[in-house]
Amino acid sequence: MATATDKRIEEGVEQLLVVMGRFLSGAPLKEESAPVTGLPRWQVAALRLLFVGWAAWAAWTWMQGQHERVIWWTAGAALALLPVLIAAQVAGRRRRRHMRTLVVPLSLALKEVMPVWDDKQRLKAVKIPLDRSFVRIALPDGWHGQDGHKDMLRELVQARMGGAWSAEYNLKRHPFHVLFQPAKQKVKLEVPEKVDFFSDEVQDVIARCEPGQFLLGMAEGFESVIKAMTGETAMWALSVGSGGGKSSFLQMIITQLVAQGATVIGVDVKMASINCFEGVEGIHLYNDPGNIADMRSAISWAAREVEARNYLKEQDPTRTFTRLTLILEEGNEFGDASKEWWTEHKEKGDPAADPIWGDIATIMRMGRHVDVTIIGVFQDLREAAVGNRGLRNMFRLILMGNFNSNQWRMIVNTSPVPESIDRAGRMMVIEGNRRLWIQVPYAEPEDFREVCLQLRAERGYSTADLFGRPPTRSPKRLPSLLQVSQPIGPPGVSLHKALSAGDSAGGDRHAEPRDDERDTHGEPQRDTAPEPVNPPDDETAPEPPAGEGPERLTLAEISRLMADQGLHVKPELMRQHKRRRRDFPAGIRRDGKDLFTYDEIAAYYTRTDDEE
Repeated sequence: MATATDKRIEEGVEQLLVVMGRFLSGAPLKEESAPVTGLPRWQVAALRLLFVGWAAWAAWTWMQGQHERVIWWTAGAALALLPVLIAAQVAGRRRRRHMRTLVVPLSLALKEVMPVWDDKQRLKAVKIPLDRSFVRIALPDGWHGQDGHKDMLRELVQARMGGAWSAEYNLKRHPFHVLFQPAKQKVKLEVPEKVDFFSDEVQDVIARCEPGQFLLGMAEGFESVIKAMTGETAMWALSVGSGGGKSSFLQMIITQLVAQGATVIGVDVKMASINCFEGVEGIHLYNDPGNIADMRSAISWAAREVEARNYLKEQDPTRTFTRLTLILEEGNEFGDASKEWWTEHKEKGDPAADPIWGDIATIMRMGRHVDVTIIGVFQDLREAAVGNRGLRNMFRLILMGNFNSNQWRMIVNTSPVPESIDRAGRMMVIEGNRRLWIQVPYAEPEDFREVCLQLRAERGYSTADLFGRPPTRSPKRLPSLLQVSQPIGPPGVSLHKALSAGDSAGGDRHAEPRDDERDTHGEPQRDTAPEPVNPPDDETAPEPPAGEGPERLTLAEISRLMADQGLHVKPELMRQHKRRRRDFPAGIRRDGKDLFTYDEIAAYYTRTDDEE
């Protein structure tokens, strides 16, 4: 039976063995939870062994009587170790501060996450190097992050260490632990502030585009954004505030269209964005706000081209066509002007709604299958602003720039409204729920024009897939305030009863003539409902054989020719005189239209008072 003395001896031996183990391993001799020196344990263990070896050598040498040798070697070793001890003290101070300010508070904060451990166990579980490159926390057996402890642990580490940290858990193999490391921050790429259209990068991207694909601009990291003007994204809409780079965008797209051999129809009420392409073959511009009928005729012609192409496509499904693109600049302003024109010129029984939106709807619904597309510039895409034809949802690709909240709601109508970047050429590409900022390549308008002329000269231009000719533009009309009032005819010549008739009808004999002899879309020289002819007892003269006699013209055409000679008589007034006056020239009727000679109408309105 062991006595109390034996037990004390066993305990003493065990404590001695523990102390020896701590001594040889470099651990603190007392039972502490963490070392307080600034040296790693292997260095501490090496110093301890060195001390033990020196002590044994010194004792043996001293016993041999070599006292001076022991003293000198001991002094030399002390001087050599002094810098090491000072450095260890400094490092230990830094480590103690690290433990006091970071490791210990973090371990104490783990009490709620690891309630099964005491403070000493939690302190041992936390390992954070001095450079704070990671945080390693040992986990108790059976810990699975229940009750939201994983999220609590991550939030605790991020609060103590600062920044975002990612966690990697080991819950399958012992020892269980979690390793936190700083989350890799994504490099934020910026959209370029300016892009040169003629730079090598841009030209290389354009050269790689397939037919029907077009470069829109450069996104973050100078990544090219290419969209196809086919399929779901065949119709594009733009809404760009003043100074946002709308003109540069249209000029860049037109240049790419020309490079692909396309025909371009430009309707520009403001006469500002695409005028630089005047005279380029295959680019037909209708940009005279005084001739809204010409713009309507161009749109109507494009709709008829769509119908013709669809008919041929039905006969031969494999047939392809060269691209025809209608650019509708300032669509809302055109809509207002066209509505005003229609209200003024529609006949009795015609619908109140402007039918031009029906042609636009035809192009948008049927055009993409036969390579006829629209790029529309709008400030308002609500249904009431585009003819109530359901056109808004057909614009699947929208570009916005320099916009405000009201403009966003009228075009995109989603919330929240993103913040606009007011910079020339900075636009947001909107395709469904995708949003992407780009910078539009820029060049001077004259440079775009020169490129187009060069492309036409090198690659040629074909009208083989056009089944009609774009409408001829009417002569540009001088604004009313710039017109100079002129007398009608030479002195002594008066306008035959026109003054009184014009006054009673509210006419202005000095106003520029306006062409009413167009169809419901303003197309010149189309079949129209005939004006009421002279009373029945004044029959129209029989039609002469074709090719005989002077050229026969409509009253509108004669009115324009007379205006060029300084004889300003509105076509409306001529038609009124034709209905009411028996002495008005009879003319002839051909293809449902009343035709006259220039000489007989001019003579009628330049008769002298004696001739009257």
